Amino acid sequence: MELFRKINGNVFSFFRKEKEEKEGVAVFVDYEHWFYSLKKYFRQKPDIVKWKRELEEQYELKDIFVFADFSYPEIHEDLAKIRCVTNDIIETHQQLKSTKKDMTDFIMLDYIYRYVVEHPKIKTYIIFTGDAHFQSVISYLKELHKQVIVYGVKEALSSQLKIIATKAIELPASAERLQGLYPIIVDNMAYVSDKMEIIPTFTATAKKLAEQNGIEEDVVKATLNEMIAKGLLYTRRQRVGYNKQVNVLAANWENLEKAGLWSFN
Repeated sequence: MELFRKINGNVFSFFRKEKEEKEGVAVFVDYEHWFYSLKKYFRQKPDIVKWKRELEEQYELKDIFVFADFSYPEIHEDLAKIRCVTNDIIETHQQLKSTKKDMTDFIMLDYIYRYVVEHPKIKTYIIFTGDAHFQSVISYLKELHKQVIVYGVKEALSSQLKIIATKAIELPASAERLQGLYPIIVDNMAYVSDKMEIIPTFTATAKKLAEQNGIEEDVVKATLNEMIAKGLLYTRRQRVGYNKQVNVLAANWENLEKAGLWSFN
C-alpha cells in the first residue's frame, strides 16, 4: 500500500510494507518413523515442539496430523508433547495382529488422499516419513501442482522419496546429531573415571563408543572435539609407563553440571 505525505507544499511518497503472508501448508507426521528411527540410529527422541516452531518461521500451518500406534509405553509417553503441537492425533493401533504391519502408513495415506480432495486450495504438503510407500501419493500431489516437502530421519529415509519430493530434509541436523551423543560420552567418562586400567585416549574413546552404539567413528570424534571446544572435556597428560606419557580425555565436571549434563548429587 503506497501512502503520501505533504510537507511544505511538496508531496512525498513512502511505502508501508505489508506483512508478508506465509504460505499455508498441511502437515502429516508418521511419528513411529520419527520416534523409532531416531532411537535406533541416534539414541535421541523427537522434539516435535521445536520442529513446529521452526516450520512456523516459514509457513502458515493450517493443519497438523500425527499418526502412530501409541499402545506401547515408550512412545505413549510422547503424547503430552504432541498435544502441545496439535489435537489431531490419530491412533493407529489395531487389535488384530494380522493387520498390524504398515497400518500407520495405510491410515496416513488415506488421510492425505481425502484431505487433498477436501482442501484443494492447499498448495504445499509437508510429509514426515521414511517409507517408500509414500512415493505414489507424492507423485499424485505433484501431478496436482502441489509442493511436497519430505522430512525423514537420516539413515531411514527412502532414496525414492528423496528423488521424487520437491524437497527432502533429513533430521537430525548436524548440530543436533552431535549434541545427542553428549549424554553417552558423559556416561562413558563417569565410568572410566575410577578405572585405572582404562586409558581413555581420544582415539580409543571414539572407537569404543562407535562400536558400542553403532555410530560412525567420525561422528563420535566430531562430538568429542566439539565438547573439548566448549570446555566440557579437556585433554591432559597421563603416565602409562616408567618413561611414557600419553594424552587422555578428562571431564570438566563443573562445566558439565552448568550445562545440565551432570549432577554431583
